[in-house]
Amino acid sequence: MAGSARREYGSLALVAAVLIAAVLAVRNHAGPLRHFIEQHPFHGVFLYIGLNIVDAVVAPGATLPLIPVAARAWGRVPAALVTIAGWTAGSLVAFLIARRWGYPIVRKIISIERVKRLKRYIPQNLFWSVVVLRAVMPMDALSYVLGLFTDMSWSSYIAATALGVAPSAFILATLGKLPHGYEYITIGIGTAVLLGLMFAMRRKRPQVHIPGFARPHGARR
Repeated sequence: MAGSARREYGSLALVAAVLIAAVLAVRNHAGPLRHFIEQHPFHGVFLYIGLNIVDAVVAPGATLPLIPVAARAWGRVPAALVTIAGWTAGSLVAFLIARRWGYPIVRKIISIERVKRLKRYIPQNLFWSVVVLRAVMPMDALSYVLGLFTDMSWSSYIAATALGVAPSAFILATLGKLPHGYEYITIGIGTAVLLGLMFAMRRKRPQVHIPGFARPHGARR
């Protein structure tokens, strides 16, 4: 148990360090990145959405530093809309992986401890609860949990995800357009990691029995 806690704290600290380093790296190369996006609008949008898909599947938060670049190149609203499209598409890919291939593949992508803990938060009223959860939980973990342990329809999942991530996308695009956008995003990352550490330290770790992590009876493929 203690070893598991240490691994989780170390993982959170590593994520924070990587994200803050990414913010600094993007900030130092913001000019060339913005120039590329402005000069190649189609490729810029395609690349931005592609990176956000990867973000939502395996590296939650990795593309946050790009939001100020997008906001300054396209404007707040277009940048927010493209961010919503990327995050939703990435969440859909993660949901598909869990729904189609199940636990054997999911365990290779994400910590199964996180999956087991989040399983107990699956609500009865899925749609609006997912909308709320999307605003406060990492996209990758929630996508895999919903794909593994619910029979939520594809259309409901897409709509709930898009609605849930929209507020964050618009807030971050607005912050990114401000003169100190990178600093605000860095502070946000630090705060999120600190809250994650506090939550990990305070919660009780229940033993969740998931025999073979098989799909529940009735789950759709």
